Amino acid sequence: MKQLLKKTGLLLLIITSTLLISCSKDDDNNPTNTPPAGNWAISMYFDTGDETSNFTGYTFSFAANGVVTATNGTNTVTGTWSQTSTKFILNFGTTALFDDLNDDWLIVEKTSTSIKLKEDNPAQDDRLEFTRL
Repeated sequence: MKQLLKKTGLLLLIITSTLLISCSKDDDNNPTNTPPAGNWAISMYFDTGDETSNFTGYTFSFAANGVVTATNGTNTVTGTWSQTSTKFILNFGTTALFDDLNDDWLIVEKTSTSIKLKEDNPAQDDRLEFTRL
């Protein structure tokens, strides 16, 4: 009987420890809106095909207040952006062309000169890359 109690206690300890370890804080709900410094251009946008040329001539600026502005000298489009530890979220609303960029992109790489993102749905191969100008 003592052995059964010891084994049961050990099993409960293992289960409890496993549950506590697996309950980590998910910081995807904590935005970190430190804007990428400078002006940026889309150097690659792939959505079932290469659509990079749709954004040729546009310069993107990310402000600390969560506003992103895209301008080509004639047209200016504004939207919102935010970032968590793993995601870069863009939303241009229903603005034609730019609504294709609306997503909660997974951050593949973020440096002072490039931001590489990919679709968070593994069934899709959408990719977006910004290069600092």
